[in-house]
Amino acid sequence: MNAYTYRVSATGAQTTGDSATFDSLERCLFDAGASLDRYFASVELKLDGLFIGQYATQALRVHPTIVAQRIRQHFHPARAAD
Repeated sequence: MNAYTYRVSATGAQTTGDSATFDSLERCLFDAGASLDRYFASVELKLDGLFIGQYATQALRVHPTIVAQRIRQHFHPARAAD
């Protein structure tokens, strides 16, 4: 079973707790984008502390499948051709 959560932190601020748990990366990205869109124009995404890119929060909300695909390609570039 896949389980995804996100955590929000800002420079100089205390990290908030984890989000709800989502069954897909796309749903997790959508929720993060929807939650942060009105406060932040863009966010930095990290996975296990590894920086994987900066994305517009609107892209997370409107195109979570595309962002998820880019994240997967970052970690599994050989599968991008499949």
